[in-house]
Amino acid sequence: MIWNYTQTKLLKDQYGKLPVAALSSLLNKSPNAVRIKANKMGLKSGLQHQVKIPLNTIINFRNMGYSARKIGRLIGYTHHGVLYAERNHYIGRDNE
Repeated sequence: MIWNYTQTKLLKDQYGKLPVAALSSLLNKSPNAVRIKANKMGLKSGLQHQVKIPLNTIINFRNMGYSARKIGRLIGYTHHGVLYAERNHYIGRDNE
């Protein structure tokens, strides 16, 4: 895919500040294309580790019958992130 100057600049400025799903929508590119281009440019993002996945939202979507992949697309995360949140975070868990 061809990237123009404006798209490349936006990617450089916003990668790591916005989720890849949001960037792909802004740039009119697939999330995979955004990740590949960012990797080629040497951009790094710790965003997935800094952003808390909204577990209540995941639970609500699960109750409506949505898959992890669909939930991830809706909230801007990978389905792996959704599954990780479900396995490792519990509502009402004591913080001891």
